[in-house]
Amino acid sequence: MNEKTIRAETGVEIKQKLFYGWWIVLAAIIGLAFGYSVIAMSFGTFIKAFEVDFGWSRGQISFGSTVIGITAILFFPYVGTLVDKYGVKRILVPSTLLFGFTIAAMSLLTPSIWHLYAMCILIPILGAGTAPLTYSRLLVSWFNKKRGLALGIGLSGVGLGTTLVPLIASYFMSHYSWREAYIAIGVVVVLLVLPIAKFLVRETPAEMGLSTDGLAEQQSQAPATATNKPLIGFTAKEALRQRTFWLMVASFVITGLTTSTVLVHLVPMMMDRGMNLQEAVGTFAYLGISIVGGRLLAGYLMDKFFAPYVVVFFMLGPVIGLAAFAMGASGQSAALCTALIGIAIGAEFDVMAYFTSRYFGHRSFGAIYGYGYSGFKIGASVGPLIMGLTYDALGRYTEVLWAMSVVMLLSCVLILMMGRYPQLPSRPAE
Repeated sequence: MNEKTIRAETGVEIKQKLFYGWWIVLAAIIGLAFGYSVIAMSFGTFIKAFEVDFGWSRGQISFGSTVIGITAILFFPYVGTLVDKYGVKRILVPSTLLFGFTIAAMSLLTPSIWHLYAMCILIPILGAGTAPLTYSRLLVSWFNKKRGLALGIGLSGVGLGTTLVPLIASYFMSHYSWREAYIAIGVVVVLLVLPIAKFLVRETPAEMGLSTDGLAEQQSQAPATATNKPLIGFTAKEALRQRTFWLMVASFVITGLTTSTVLVHLVPMMMDRGMNLQEAVGTFAYLGISIVGGRLLAGYLMDKFFAPYVVVFFMLGPVIGLAAFAMGASGQSAALCTALIGIAIGAEFDVMAYFTSRYFGHRSFGAIYGYGYSGFKIGASVGPLIMGLTYDALGRYTEVLWAMSVVMLLSCVLILMMGRYPQLPSRPAE
């Protein structure tokens, strides 16, 4: 472990091991790799299997992703409020357990399409605590000066999972069936992620006598707690009255709309273009790798430069990638297009947390982030359904991909209109 020397007021040198916040980052990586967001993004891996086994149309199956999104839209702001009120661990631990069992229970699907839709309601409700909302709250509590980097590394777990989960699923689907694939993923959640959430996660640096970024609390001061420190930032109601909030949410809606079309339909689209399941999942793996890269690079750059400029640069990737898919990209060109889209997705989840903390502060972080994430899910709910219905009607994705590429440019304009970071108010907790 790295060690650094710190000097207390008494003049005594104290050896401090690696800042515990980096263990929180590790917990976030593993937790998000097998969390709600990854399962939602990996939904398309099972589309072909559902078509074959149950005879459902692609539009019917895609509506399952819409059901997940609508449920998240309605439920996630409430979860954010619960996180603000009760803390992360009280939400994270039970949610991880229930989410693992819910994913395993997907193996029991029957030929009734309504069974699928019912499960698609349970997944976001029981798995809400495993989404980036809770882990982002942890990371912004542990880091300030290195917040962008910590968010970039921690939230890269979604990218890691976007690579691993489809590979795990395709292995079990090739050697056994899609039912065993769901069981395997559920087991990983319960046996790997749950113990980490229970025993490794600490709510704030104050619990360990530390402050953000790894500084030891001075011996003459009481540990910083919610009761003796003012809260910095706006309340959720105050944020809702600000133009900046709605510009942010609108940009998230568009990003969810455009990127989700590829997330859900990439595997079946590649199989339509001549790939087998393993080859299509291999293309999807580029998405996960690029999400990790996008998160790390965006997190680092947002600490160095004005975040909206960084974000707009990354958002140009989907404009190019979606247009190339519309022109029939496959093989290596499809992998490159997927990477361009994945880099932007990786940046986007970091941006939600970073924008929320910089423009609105920590006071109601969970609730405000929940509203922003709901905006993303509005777009993510509509996009796959539009794409599925378009395929059912026309037998191709071309027109909708062109439309998504053009709409993505609007998101860049909205982000640039947000302006500079405000001076955040500092007031006691109510």
